[in-house]
Amino acid sequence: MASSPTPVVNAAAAAAVGNPTKNGEFMGITILLLDELDSVIHGFIPANRANHYRSSLRTGSIVRLDRFDVARVGHTYKITEHQYVIRFIPSTRVVEVQTDAPVIKMDKFMVRRYEQLQVLANTSLELPDVVGEIKSVQGSDLKNQTARSRVVVRLLIEPNMTVFMSLWDEAASAFRGLLKAGDKSQSVMLVTTVNPKLFGGNLYLNSTQGTRFFFDTSISEIAEFVSSIGATPPQDYTCVDTLERVKKKELVSIGDLNTFISNSNEQTQEADFLCKAQIIGVIQENGWFFVSCTGCHKKLEKRGTSLDCSRCATSDVTGVVRFRVELAVDDGKDSTTFVVFDKEMNKLTKQEAAVLALDEVSNGGEEYLPSCLEELAGKEFVFQIRVTPFNFTPNHRTFTVATISEASETHSENSGVDTGLEASSSGPSVLGVKISEERASGNNPGNEGAQQRRKRGRE
Repeated sequence: MASSPTPVVNAAAAAAVGNPTKNGEFMGITILLLDELDSVIHGFIPANRANHYRSSLRTGSIVRLDRFDVARVGHTYKITEHQYVIRFIPSTRVVEVQTDAPVIKMDKFMVRRYEQLQVLANTSLELPDVVGEIKSVQGSDLKNQTARSRVVVRLLIEPNMTVFMSLWDEAASAFRGLLKAGDKSQSVMLVTTVNPKLFGGNLYLNSTQGTRFFFDTSISEIAEFVSSIGATPPQDYTCVDTLERVKKKELVSIGDLNTFISNSNEQTQEADFLCKAQIIGVIQENGWFFVSCTGCHKKLEKRGTSLDCSRCATSDVTGVVRFRVELAVDDGKDSTTFVVFDKEMNKLTKQEAAVLALDEVSNGGEEYLPSCLEELAGKEFVFQIRVTPFNFTPNHRTFTVATISEASETHSENSGVDTGLEASSSGPSVLGVKISEERASGNNPGNEGAQQRRKRGRE
């Protein structure tokens, strides 16, 4: 960190970007400062000084800033191209310029194109901005702007190039407010501070705490985008509110699930299904646990000797071990992979992933499959499957399990009643699952055939 006795920014337009948190704890205020030369720099106010300066920071105000520290920007999560950051200290002064204020632009963006986003994906180097045309929107309770659950936006960012953008928390709430108040014919928008990710060869964009939305057609980046895709007026986009979808959960086969994925024209839809299948075994290729962020539960990424959370956009995170188990399943006709996460695996195994992982460390770090997971082979359950846009990627054919119940429970394909699975967020505890010794030992002819089909499918 470098500083001078009285460094000064003679005039700056302050624009709030976000309030970073760690494990839910407020860390400070992040701002962008623009000057009359059209330069932009990142500013940060620590939490212990946030209340002192908050009233002095109004978006678009012209201020004189002096007595601050200057430090080099970190190598991750950059929000500007400037190599330095202004840090507020106890002696920092912020004075609004009331007269003879210079003319300063209200905004400056760090827009990246598709090729650049691909290069930045999974690196956490930048949180760039992107311009695109909304093609469709999906989420639960879209008319409720206080809702903070995920909203998925299908965004055309270049001619014939569409990506999925996931909006979370404050960004999801703000976007719902725009949907409620806005005109859907205004479909071209500029989105700031997104985190690009590549999965299965496909590009995805995730919102961060600094994500904001702009629809003003006078913004040069928006005007250039409209020109690049042609003079045709943007089309109204569709909104799919999953809260309003049919509540009935159908009992389907694995083949039906694959058919639904293959035949679906609208790749942003979600649906719930029940599928009765037998567990053939645990697929160990990708392990059976992961380390997640304690703040948002997203998988932490290892960078050198540290762990980073791409969603929380901070390098200072703590992690916890959670289940992520890939189950090879078979329904007697087809086989596939079901992915089960921490909550349901805790119910199935009566064990915590952190404890089992500690046992692995105690054994010298040698990878092994815990016996409670091995014992799942041969058992039959009814799985509630949540089909999301994630399942529509060309290289992706696993299904995420929402809840699990015993196969002995009554599920009627024709009645539309699903026993014990209506509470999708909690689901029933799986207790006393009994499988005959003949099936568990693999002597059941149907089980043997299923295992052979699974083996052929993986060859």
